[in-house]
Amino acid sequence: MKDGHLDVELFILLQGNQFDASDWLNPAQVLLFHQQNASGPWVNELCGRRLLDPCEHQCDPDTGDCLCLDGYMKDPVHKHLCIRNEWGPNQGPWPYTIFQRGFDLVLGEQPSDRIFRFTYTLGEGMWLPLSKSFVIPPAELAINPSAKCKTDMTVMEDAVDVREELMISSSFDSLEVLLDSFGPVRDCSKDNGGCSRNFRCISDRKLDSTGCVCPPGLSPMKDGTGCYDHHIGIDCSDGFNGGCEQLCLQQLAPLEDDPTLYNIQMFCGCIEDYRRGPDGRSCQPLSEVCTEGVDCGEPADIPANQTLFGDLFYGYNNHSKESSSGQILKATFRQKNFARGLQQQLPDGMVVASVPNEVQCQEELSDPVPDPDYLSGMVNYSEVSGYPLVQHWKLRSVQYHVKLNQWVLSQAFSSALHSLDGATQRSDFVSILAEFGNHYVQEAVYGFQETCTIWYPNKQVQRQLWLEYQDISKELGLKSNSPSEESEERDKEPRTLTYPAYMASLLDSGSQRVVGGVRMDCSSQGQCPPSCHLSGGRQQSEPVLLQITRATPIVELVSNNETYQALQEAMMSMLWCSGRGDVIDDWCRCDSSAFGADGLPTCAPLPQPRLRLSHTYEPSSSLVIVEWNHAEPLIGVRIVDYLISQEKVTERSDHGKVETESVLSLVDDVLSGAKSPCVMLGDVPDLQASTLSLIIRCLEADTTYMFRLWSVDNTGRRSGPSEVTIKTPCPAVDDVKAQEIADKIYNLFNGYTSGKEQQTAYNTLMEQSPPTLHRVLYHYNQRYHGFGEFTWRCEDELGPRKAGLILSQLEQLSGWCRGLLQEPRIGLRRMSLRFLSCRYSDTKAFGLNWVDLGQDLRKACEDQTLAVMYNDYGEARDL
Repeated sequence: MKDGHLDVELFILLQGNQFDASDWLNPAQVLLFHQQNASGPWVNELCGRRLLDPCEHQCDPDTGDCLCLDGYMKDPVHKHLCIRNEWGPNQGPWPYTIFQRGFDLVLGEQPSDRIFRFTYTLGEGMWLPLSKSFVIPPAELAINPSAKCKTDMTVMEDAVDVREELMISSSFDSLEVLLDSFGPVRDCSKDNGGCSRNFRCISDRKLDSTGCVCPPGLSPMKDGTGCYDHHIGIDCSDGFNGGCEQLCLQQLAPLEDDPTLYNIQMFCGCIEDYRRGPDGRSCQPLSEVCTEGVDCGEPADIPANQTLFGDLFYGYNNHSKESSSGQILKATFRQKNFARGLQQQLPDGMVVASVPNEVQCQEELSDPVPDPDYLSGMVNYSEVSGYPLVQHWKLRSVQYHVKLNQWVLSQAFSSALHSLDGATQRSDFVSILAEFGNHYVQEAVYGFQETCTIWYPNKQVQRQLWLEYQDISKELGLKSNSPSEESEERDKEPRTLTYPAYMASLLDSGSQRVVGGVRMDCSSQGQCPPSCHLSGGRQQSEPVLLQITRATPIVELVSNNETYQALQEAMMSMLWCSGRGDVIDDWCRCDSSAFGADGLPTCAPLPQPRLRLSHTYEPSSSLVIVEWNHAEPLIGVRIVDYLISQEKVTERSDHGKVETESVLSLVDDVLSGAKSPCVMLGDVPDLQASTLSLIIRCLEADTTYMFRLWSVDNTGRRSGPSEVTIKTPCPAVDDVKAQEIADKIYNLFNGYTSGKEQQTAYNTLMEQSPPTLHRVLYHYNQRYHGFGEFTWRCEDELGPRKAGLILSQLEQLSGWCRGLLQEPRIGLRRMSLRFLSCRYSDTKAFGLNWVDLGQDLRKACEDQTLAVMYNDYGEARDL
């Protein structure tokens, strides 16, 4: 419907109608009205008229203007659209915003100002794994497709949600031109541009400045509040109170070159009744009023290594249990500090408690055990004498308990700490820890200690010497209790013969009973006090450090939080990651340079297990028991398996030719019961002792074997191998049975021997093993030599051919075993050996979980007993 005067098109829309606002309506104006009810007035619909530019977020019904939600603002060109002005965490476009900002090469930081803008298109996006937000990357960045996350959700983006923006960027000829394009960094016309204290305000942008610079020759303080000359002064804001014991004072001093500028001079001070020490940092109490003839000069600075109990002032490494070379604390002598029984003055803050004389001396003698060094490597085991034994003796006299309640940092350690800050590299922290140690000592015990180690060739020699020593000690005790004046005098000064003293007397006299393989090595620390009657000390005691009972990490001496954190991280890295990686939870994140040729990380060293023979069970002719300790550090390495190989060496001279080799996995082959008929677990591993024991059966007698052990961690690394090479003993023989066979052969050969008797003798001898045949020959010749020697009788009765077949078996044994089988008496000893028989399981656990290993083995394995036979060469063993 048209009016002749107005070019207007009018439409009446009823409820339920659809209105299509197409381009042909432009630039026509559309006016919409709505009515609350049939009798109500018509109201102009301001928001409904926005058909061509609808509001992206919200529309104000009173004015028809578009509104944006929080975190958004109106687009400067298209007012009906909203652009985000605040990005929350993981809401996008992280992590691409880092490319929009500049970078400070000196500070190594990015400023908050953006110098680029990105363009976003309808391209592929990424799902952030934590927030599940969908982020669209900028069109200018090439995103690696492998970094995209797969998702089952299809995301449809509208043109209103993703807009195209022009990227504003320019090219600059130099860095200075780029900085100048940003404009002045500060307005220095008011209040020094906001720069604090003696900083100078500059308006020109510099690469190494935020607009506040120190005067020439001065450096910023650590807290950034001012400038000082670090060549002539200290920094009170360094987190260590400038190294001052009490006060750190400041004063302003004009600069000679420019009196309008000044330097902040900082120096140490002391509270009332104290004065500064000669080092300019410590404080000493003022002495009483000096009288005539009294020297009131400064006290002498005594070095810590010349001070009584001076070990407490040096660092300590809690892993190696050794004191470090660097001095951490300083010994000061400002107060009169003495202890009972000591003539020298003690350093300030040191408390010394004396131990009563009657409880000072403590003697310990260990049980004789197989020499641990003998049980590993190349073991020349002898079944005649058994294992060589070792025994340890210790005499300890704890005289003083020493505690340090207060301390002052040494000049060397204080200077080292002042050189540290948050920007210091880890290698610098590690070098300081290597010099001063990772702990400092707070409590320790001092006294005297003497130790002796005695080696025996076998158990018989040790038992004989011990019995003789007990008899002599009893005689000395009876003599000292005899009723006489001399005995009363000896009671006042008791004389006690120690076991090492008895052994030393025998060795000095050259006794034939001990010269063959017995040796002793003794050492002492300090001088034994007169109260210790066991060692016969009569000199003035000089106590030495025996044991550190309490040590504290040196990071506790650092008060600056930033330096504290960096030093603690460096200490963890040095202890667990060789100083070439960071400790993350309970593992090591190695540096890029800490990888081997195989691509595996090497910063966390894999401990090498030490394979050894069992000290409880000696090898037999058919089995060997090997064991090792499961050593897994708390951080850095997770041992998931052990590999053990068995090699048969055929050339005894150089052990170089290997005939057979087999490698078994402890987890896959032994614990699972899959491939271990000849390799069994000795016992359920003890969580406290952390010892694994394997029984290796199916061995040949009088044969050399080499066993190797590797540990494997969760990255696939193998440790270095640990080896044990041993020759198994001679075959076990039943000497009673051999004697019965010798009697039977004599009966068959005695008198006229029929063909049937000859065949019986031949069959009987051919059925015997070579060691049994040796004993048959021995007993026959011992008892029936008058009727003819065994070899001659066999050739005479059976003929040269059959006799040759029988006698050829005697050459199968080595000369060593043939010699042992000629002993007058050989006993057969039976011993029961416990082992675990594990049932086969096709579901194998991944790795070696030491905490739950014992419980899991009790469920899957049964405790059984194995009979093991040994030869006892009685008369030879008693020699």
